[in-house]
Amino acid sequence: MALLTDDLRAMLDDSVDKFIRDRYDFHARQALVSGQTGYSADHWAQFADMGWLGIPFAEQVGGLGGGIVDTLGLMRRFGRGLVVEPYLAVVGLAGQALAGADDGEARDAMLSALVAGDVLPVLAWEETASRGNPAWVELSARGDGGGWCLDGEKITVLNAPQASHLVVSARVAGQAGDADGIELFLLPARAEGVEVTGFPTIDGHRAGQVRFQAARARPLTFDGRGGPLLRRVLDQAGLMLAAEGVGVMESLLQRTVDYTRTRRQFGVPIASFQVLQHRMADMYIATTQAENLLNLTAARWLPDGDNAEAAAALKAQLCVSGRYVGQQAIQLHGGIGMTDELDVGHYFKRLTSMGLLFGDEAWQLRRIWQAHAAA
Repeated sequence: MALLTDDLRAMLDDSVDKFIRDRYDFHARQALVSGQTGYSADHWAQFADMGWLGIPFAEQVGGLGGGIVDTLGLMRRFGRGLVVEPYLAVVGLAGQALAGADDGEARDAMLSALVAGDVLPVLAWEETASRGNPAWVELSARGDGGGWCLDGEKITVLNAPQASHLVVSARVAGQAGDADGIELFLLPARAEGVEVTGFPTIDGHRAGQVRFQAARARPLTFDGRGGPLLRRVLDQAGLMLAAEGVGVMESLLQRTVDYTRTRRQFGVPIASFQVLQHRMADMYIATTQAENLLNLTAARWLPDGDNAEAAAALKAQLCVSGRYVGQQAIQLHGGIGMTDELDVGHYFKRLTSMGLLFGDEAWQLRRIWQAHAAA
């Protein structure tokens, strides 16, 4: 359910289109990917100036008063342009975790700074054995002299090398896999006892492995509310990811059609071959299936309700459609599709990475089965 007016969302979408067209061609994107930071601080400041960072946040912290659904047009366009700035990690993950925090002082201070573009908080939730399950938390939080200390490790923390702060899921009670006993904590990314080992991902983004050793942190949630909040945040981020994925698939489909119209074999464009027409028609069907399910899910999204099953179904469809569209685009381009000089391979890499984020297809289908089995 969208909270912003249609006119305002249209203005935001137009501003993103102009940014992608004027500032974000493939060569500019590749220069950012190969750079030291992996993104543009100037672009991020522009995101703040244009109001994009504040779309899903309350007006009292400088936001536009919208919701997650209001970010989907932006995310779709980010997918078309293969944008590498950490919008999903900062706004969709850490930002939404902060927005649901029980500590109002920390929440408002961090969100105000986030919307202004002054901080880059990221969410550290995944562990070696989690495999998409946010309840599998072994990292421990223990009380220490009126505060809290974190001990353990998180893996594949999106944009950790670029982060200013970390929002961390930690266990205060129970065993790994228990849905209860999880809270969220906040601390600076370069605090004492925190070690970040960064690495590039296959899709041109950055992530990191983060180790905590008696790292002092501030609790954001209390009384076991961290676990439910974390699950809700991941479902919301999955909705944003699906919108980005639809944008990626749209670009791949268009590039494939254009290529087959210009590539000639036996004296004619290969687009005239019926077998290739059928494959491109199937690419269109796969893209449309993901788009239609995204629109249906967004229309029925409950901002404060349980969207777990809908989010799982959408992510599973993203995995299926993204894999098919990406593979067909590579095959129809031939060997050139795998080269770094052509953007098609980079779109495919992004879709491949998306399939693994927040749990793969098997994990999402298992979530749906478990929900029906428990009913």
